[in-house]
Amino acid sequence: MKSTTIATILVACSILATAEDKKLSDPIVGTADEKGNLALHIFDSGGKPQVARLTTEYGVVMFHSKDDWVLFVLGERTKKQVREFSEYDDLLAALDDVPVDSEITIYDRCKVPRFYDFYPVHYELFKKFKRDCGDRGLTIAKEPNITCTCEEGGPR
Repeated sequence: MKSTTIATILVACSILATAEDKKLSDPIVGTADEKGNLALHIFDSGGKPQVARLTTEYGVVMFHSKDDWVLFVLGERTKKQVREFSEYDDLLAALDDVPVDSEITIYDRCKVPRFYDFYPVHYELFKKFKRDCGDRGLTIAKEPNITCTCEEGGPR
């Protein structure tokens, strides 16, 4: 009886630990606006959060902070799902589930486009991401979706 109780507790703890791991970076992320667009990511501009809304079928955000905090985000409109990863390989594994011939839109901010937070390797990361998408039969949208984070501009 004790072993059954211990096993039950271990299973419950692993479920709780898994749920704990899946918390998103911000409570707004993953919620929908009145048009049904999901909050994909929150960019910060001088202490003012700017919401990047998922308006395409698939969207990706890649972010690297000055404190070496890394975030890879994949949003899927049909599934109404936003997933965040701290490892690039985990993002790639999630891309394996995206149907072939799908288009991935990069979600950026106005001042530092295309993974610039990963400076000085931002261009190399973009090329690698483009190649990795191509290997999966996915294309990258010609134009990124830009969230204006300029103080004067405000959200678009």
